[in-house]
Amino acid sequence: MRKIFSVFFSVAAVLALAPANASPVSDSAWDHADAEMVEEGPVSRLLLIKELWQTLPLEMAEELQEFRASLEEEFVAKLVPTGAAEPDWKTKGIDLTGYLESLPGGMDGNALLIVGEVPMLRLFGKIPADMLTDWEFIQAGSKAVGPAEAKGGDFLAISPYHIVFVAHDEIQTGNARCMKAGVERAADHATVYRYAGVPFDPDSDASLEAEAEAVVLHALIGGLRSPILCSIVARDQDGEYKHLSYTPDGRPLAHMDDPNDHLEFISSVDLFRLLNVNYSSEAAGDEPSDSAEEATESS
Repeated sequence: MRKIFSVFFSVAAVLALAPANASPVSDSAWDHADAEMVEEGPVSRLLLIKELWQTLPLEMAEELQEFRASLEEEFVAKLVPTGAAEPDWKTKGIDLTGYLESLPGGMDGNALLIVGEVPMLRLFGKIPADMLTDWEFIQAGSKAVGPAEAKGGDFLAISPYHIVFVAHDEIQTGNARCMKAGVERAADHATVYRYAGVPFDPDSDASLEAEAEAVVLHALIGGLRSPILCSIVARDQDGEYKHLSYTPDGRPLAHMDDPNDHLEFISSVDLFRLLNVNYSSEAAGDEPSDSAEEATESS
């Protein structure tokens, strides 16, 4: 995925330099704006961000379509089962619900952190109301369920300063958690937030590049469709947690799992420190974002 994305990231960054030439933001862009952001400075900044999120995908429509086709082909290849159905697949791994409930804080007070190519935080209970205090709402898909209404969900980093939230719509069968239905378009279910601790600066290349990276990555991944998938969390022979993907009839999907991912159960949740600091930006290279680390140190 990153190989495809990196090929044309520079195009997105260049186009991001000229959001002021685009049409004004429609009134609908204000539907979810934070009521506290009524001062001239924050509102102007939020308008610029929303304008960029509206115009950049249009400016790059042809390029996005071309690379999305390549990404879809790669994703479909990962969905090819790597073995026959395993009779005992539902009993593999750990009882995630039972394990979380046994921890101090229970289901609502613990989460599963997955640090890999795209850092992810999985929550399986009620999401704390103050978790997004330091985040600004950017946009939501037509079928998105927000954190306040969700019964669990995933937060993913898509830039040094941006995260996406997707609510869970799963059922547990044995030790496996399976999607209730396939997804026609991932972006329809996603809500995007930006870290308020590092305000958007239209005069900063780093700020523009981070915004462009989030817009493009959201547009690329957001266009994907997915069949029903199931997942299991298990321990390997070294006692490390690992993620296993399956079809609903128990066929393994080993290509969907990265053996280099690090899984860890945590009780203290700071989205920026856990996700964005661990995010490897295409704009900055393959190492975790220096700007994110600097923001963490200053916060």
